[in-house]
Amino acid sequence: MKKMFFLLAAFVFCLQINGFSQKSRVGFSTGFTSANQYGKIGGDRIKDDALAGITFGLLVDAPLGKSHISFQPSLNYSQKGRVTFDENTRANTLKEWYALRYAELHTNFLYNTNGAKGNWFIGGGPSVSFDLPSKKVSKTEDLKTETNLSFGQEANNDFRGIDYGANMLTGYRMKGGFFFAFNYTVGIRNLVPVQDGTDDNIRNHSWGIRVGFLINNK
Repeated sequence: MKKMFFLLAAFVFCLQINGFSQKSRVGFSTGFTSANQYGKIGGDRIKDDALAGITFGLLVDAPLGKSHISFQPSLNYSQKGRVTFDENTRANTLKEWYALRYAELHTNFLYNTNGAKGNWFIGGGPSVSFDLPSKKVSKTEDLKTETNLSFGQEANNDFRGIDYGANMLTGYRMKGGFFFAFNYTVGIRNLVPVQDGTDDNIRNHSWGIRVGFLINNK
């Protein structure tokens, strides 16, 4: 809970920074994600399948002076993880996946073309994610089992909690305020709780397709 308060406080701070710009615009977005994890476990590279999910959140876009650059922080609910086992047989269908959930803060700096009918934008910035209740799910044709995941830095934890990395964003915004965007977020932090002298490492990465609206677009 303390982590969530910190994240909300950071977003409110970004709102205060944007408040200095008279042309700041508030908006929201929603969309779909495709997430996976990369790294090594026991010396073998992770080669699991991607996991589909959803994302939604709030954003603020503030032009920086009279330049084509704007500062755009956003706070998003984001689903991540990976499919660890997926085998189909005539007798049974088994699928297992890590369903990780995060509250994710992106702090993007964007270049905007500022066209008469709309504008393309591209940019990126650092991101930080705080863990929300997450599960490992196993599913057969007859049964679905969910196990709560634990976050921390102890041997009995499944993953480290806080994740950080970089986000890249590009898209097009219409004059009325509607926009669509594509983003890619790559995690930098190793999420393995304890190393124990091994080179095990797990890192998140995901891409998403979003649509949204800026309420007071100009």
